[in-house]
Amino acid sequence: MIILPAIDLYKGKVVRLTKGNFDDRVVYGDDPYSVAKSFKDAGCTHIHIVDLEGAQMGYPRHLDILSKIGRLGLFTEYGGGLRSRAAITDAIRAGAWRVMVGSILFNREDMAKELFQTFGFSLMPALDVSGNKVVISGWYQSTGMTPQACLAKLYSAGYRTFLVTSVESDGMLQGPDIEIYKPLVGDTTNIVAAGGVTTLDDIMKLKEIGVSGAVVGKAIYEKSLDLGEALQAAKD
Repeated sequence: MIILPAIDLYKGKVVRLTKGNFDDRVVYGDDPYSVAKSFKDAGCTHIHIVDLEGAQMGYPRHLDILSKIGRLGLFTEYGGGLRSRAAITDAIRAGAWRVMVGSILFNREDMAKELFQTFGFSLMPALDVSGNKVVISGWYQSTGMTPQACLAKLYSAGYRTFLVTSVESDGMLQGPDIEIYKPLVGDTTNIVAAGGVTTLDDIMKLKEIGVSGAVVGKAIYEKSLDLGEALQAAKD
């Protein structure tokens, strides 16, 4: 299993939110590049970057930081405000190896398939789950679909790797919602789990059910989880 430390960006700073609440924001650093380098120095090969300001405004706001971090050579995934083909293209050109998209997939019935035909596996659908329904547009709008139904629809469009975030668990440091992920894991799907990963035990539980990646954010910054130990546990 791959550990992806998270860097959430807002106004050029590294921050973390609780349950996506912009009013409940804690700043953890003024230099995202240095934070990313510290993750690489700890042994990370992947990094997860979320442009929170972009998600709020509907277009990416931190492509310059993405480009700078991209020079570290990490597998960099980036999301937030990628709601047009042009924005997706700009993020890839700026250095994203993989981009996370949510709202744009649901613009119309055939949009997910069209985007996959254009961008292929450079795209990773981001399924944000609240109340067992996938929500979009910064978690304000429900698609009315369960994560299982949504994944099945996107799988038929060609996608194989999915970011699944438990909204209720995000930033709470109370452990991930394992039950969300169990029915989604399969031999031909890769599930990247996000939301609430706090301890080595959380990582082992996710690994045990077959999750291919885990995003870890607040637990690293609050030092409730040692990144080096997490990387070792995921690898063993």
